[in-house]
Amino acid sequence: RLFHFALNKLLSPLKEAGVQGIEMTCADGYVRRIHPILSAYIADFPEQCLVACCKESRCPRCKVTHDKRGSPHASELLRDDVYAPFWADLPYTDIFTCITPDLLHQLHKGVFKDHVVKWCTKSAEPEEFDARLKALTTHAGLRHFKNGITTLKQWTGTEAKHLEKVFLGALARAVITVGISYCSHND
Repeated sequence: RLFHFALNKLLSPLKEAGVQGIEMTCADGYVRRIHPILSAYIADFPEQCLVACCKESRCPRCKVTHDKRGSPHASELLRDDVYAPFWADLPYTDIFTCITPDLLHQLHKGVFKDHVVKWCTKSAEPEEFDARLKALTTHAGLRHFKNGITTLKQWTGTEAKHLEKVFLGALARAVITVGISYCSHND
């Protein structure tokens, strides 16, 4: 609540200026009426959730945990302590279109590491996948995973980006063909 209160105070001049407009001298020396608005909010994923008033990877409307989604009793847990966010009264502002993607947490570590890599290493034998990564030839500009990846406990964004470059080469013919045939609609 403190975060939203502070940003509400900080951005309160934008409320009237965004609707009424204010006169400003532009770089070319002419005075023009402008309407300043909040058009982008750059943040990492945890701060995006704070700005959007939702817990990380949870429903923004209720208190249901991720393992209870779809339960008929979930509607009983609707949030009663939702407060006005700092962006509620800002003119022409939809905070969900203002938030820019967080490539590190949402793409490299999120979609790729947490979903694609986990699914593929479970579909293929982990030892087989590591052996395939070790067998890839070294090349300038590409990291060689000489110990594989199944033993990595904590990844950096750079490691995820390097693995993305060689992943398909290591994955080729390692995943069970049943999973591939369903994805490609081969009968």
